[in-house]
Amino acid sequence: MEEKLINVIIVESHPIVREGLRSSLEAYGECKVVAQAIDGPSAILACNKHEHDVLIINSIIPGSDPFDVIASIKKRCRNKIVVSYIREDVSIIHELRKCGADGFLGKEATSSEYNIAVKAVHEGGLYFTQNMADVVFKVARATSDTKNAYGLTERELEILSLLSSGYCNKEVANKYDLSVRTVEAHRLNIRRKTQSNTLSDLVRISRSLGLANMAGNNFDTISTKFISEHVS
Repeated sequence: MEEKLINVIIVESHPIVREGLRSSLEAYGECKVVAQAIDGPSAILACNKHEHDVLIINSIIPGSDPFDVIASIKKRCRNKIVVSYIREDVSIIHELRKCGADGFLGKEATSSEYNIAVKAVHEGGLYFTQNMADVVFKVARATSDTKNAYGLTERELEILSLLSSGYCNKEVANKYDLSVRTVEAHRLNIRRKTQSNTLSDLVRISRSLGLANMAGNNFDTISTKFISEHVS
């Protein structure tokens, strides 16, 4: 009996990359590309229209938030999702996992690795490129000791939660009866450990750690506070 092919949808804005991926996947004889899309809306339409087993989506989607697109697709289709061209950033990987992604491929991934990843997630597994696996497992080991993915202290976790929720340094200092200079030192340590430079970085990492609560905060006000404290 002929083995059933894995039906794949490719979401990629660059036509050359998209066509090259289609050709290489089908050349292995285990996959059939049933649809292609260039952005978030067309990806959702393709998923609704075509029966498929695995979706391969570029982490950089023009005009769309990849987290929202992946979460929306997962709710509709419940099929497997492989994210390509992703940075080796454990917080991004964690957030994409929460949205429903099953496999992760860096920009250096080969055509054979795409084929392996598709097969792995189709069979119910997770897939990471080797570099990503090293990062994820290293963080997992650290997490068992530090209770978070970045080695932040309890005080740094508290301050991160407040900063990502819109508090300025002075407000954090008043809340914990600290000097502003001490809060600034904590903030610099948080930025160094998490490699965060922007408000969106802080919010994303805080959410990944289950800390952020943006309800009731005004984003423009938060942005103004953040810029005034971080730009000299």
